[in-house]
Amino acid sequence: MRKKIYLKIKNFLPYYNEYGLKEGYKLYKKLSSSDLSNINVYGIKHPIHFRKNENSDLEVFKQIFIEKQYLPHHYKNPKTIIDAGGNVGLFTVLMKNKFPDAKVVIIEPDSDNFMMIEKNLKNYADIQLLNKGVWSSDVKLKIIDEDASKWGIQVVEDNENGKIEAVCINTIIKENNFDRIDVLKMDIEGSEKEVFSKNYENWLPKVKILVIELHDSIQKDTSRIFFDTLNKMWPHYHLFVSGENLVIENLSV
Repeated sequence: MRKKIYLKIKNFLPYYNEYGLKEGYKLYKKLSSSDLSNINVYGIKHPIHFRKNENSDLEVFKQIFIEKQYLPHHYKNPKTIIDAGGNVGLFTVLMKNKFPDAKVVIIEPDSDNFMMIEKNLKNYADIQLLNKGVWSSDVKLKIIDEDASKWGIQVVEDNENGKIEAVCINTIIKENNFDRIDVLKMDIEGSEKEVFSKNYENWLPKVKILVIELHDSIQKDTSRIFFDTLNKMWPHYHLFVSGENLVIENLSV
């Protein structure tokens, strides 16, 4: 009995620390229930929706709204944001509530995740939703493991059999007439190795802040390739670690 009470208090404390007793308990209780639609979060304009049988949705929520791994106060009033690897849209929800005038392009290859993105972002303006993957060029991709967790979708290039369209960052910039990208958030489960291997010369210098999770456990040498490219293209930058992410500011922009 004491152990159960202790675990409940331990699990509740992060919610209390972030939202206080009343709002924190209300949110904690709702997320502990079986009804995971219409979740109201203090400071967020519209309700958030989760899937009942997909635990990764809640894990992503905790990373963004409880653990504050994306630190929006560092982003300096961005006007253009690209959310590469949007999952169910929660990073974009956070950004649109902090920076409602920002133009956001969100990219997600998985169709189930994408349906949740549409649900979570339907009430927000000035967002472009792309049901695509992110790659070094505009190609076709296929999912490696259809049974993988929805926050761990991995893809490979396959122009013959691939069913997923992929888009490169440069194409997004051209189609939206972006002069620069104020924030590029990238969590694409190992595909960042391909993205930073080639065809980055035009778009990477236009990025002000890059928030990225590197996946060396999925793709060997990802970090080496990433930093080789970054050091070549960004002569001056500031880097710090936030949770699973690297937050890197391009001091030349």
